[in-house]
Amino acid sequence: MCRADSENYDPTDFPIQGLEQQEYWELLNHAYRTLTVIPEIRARYDAGYPSEELPAPVRSRAESLALGSLAAIQPPPLIVPASEQVRPHSVVLQCPVQLEELFYGTRKDVSYQRLVNIAGQSELIYQTTSVNITPYMRDGEQIILRGLGNQVGAVQGDLLVVLRQFVHPSFSAKGDDLVCNCHIPLSVAVLGGIVVFRGIDNKTFRLLLDEPYPLLPPLVKVIEDEGMKTRHGRGKLVVKFYVQFLPVPTRLRDETANLLRQIESAYKRAEDAYN
Repeated sequence: MCRADSENYDPTDFPIQGLEQQEYWELLNHAYRTLTVIPEIRARYDAGYPSEELPAPVRSRAESLALGSLAAIQPPPLIVPASEQVRPHSVVLQCPVQLEELFYGTRKDVSYQRLVNIAGQSELIYQTTSVNITPYMRDGEQIILRGLGNQVGAVQGDLLVVLRQFVHPSFSAKGDDLVCNCHIPLSVAVLGGIVVFRGIDNKTFRLLLDEPYPLLPPLVKVIEDEGMKTRHGRGKLVVKFYVQFLPVPTRLRDETANLLRQIESAYKRAEDAYN
């Protein structure tokens, strides 16, 4: 029904309606060529630009990097708050970071593809730039680098870098606070004792746990000024203590059961006397 010479063409039977048979056939050929034949044109469609608007030859990564050096933007890109509006034709890039990198701050090199005008032609090049990450930034923070996005005609887009933090095995950031999960032995939960642990900056903490362990875990301790860095200091370190229950060895089961029953009986007698 959609062949160029078909006599059964009905313009109402297709998703795009109201086209002549020849027009629809040309669109199908164009879509096939764009999606399957020429990778360069497919890349441009994925970036949101019609292929006929930006004709360009396919180049290798090495050629694109060489062209990228010719497309340097002067003056250097301006980093602006993400609350400002992003220009059209901008590129969005996810930048993975470690929690320690957000805590101390770092500088990361990021690579991406963008469109630039070189010698009157639009070229898809590989670009590498450096992003400054300060200790005050958080997961999901957006950094706008002016002028490092796609260049379409006279319009120069921006590069929007979104920070994505890897899951940390020991800590999680909640705003300006750090949350740490710490496991303690059953003996400390029952009898109290000293617990030793380290902060994200490798600082050692020693806490005395002498209060009864709550019926609904965890036991929570808050340490001021030991969380994430802020412009005016640091947030809190929230430590959640969970009891580590170990299996009782077979040779100690009878002895352990007798001891637990004695503790339970003593507690019940004290409770009855109080009532």
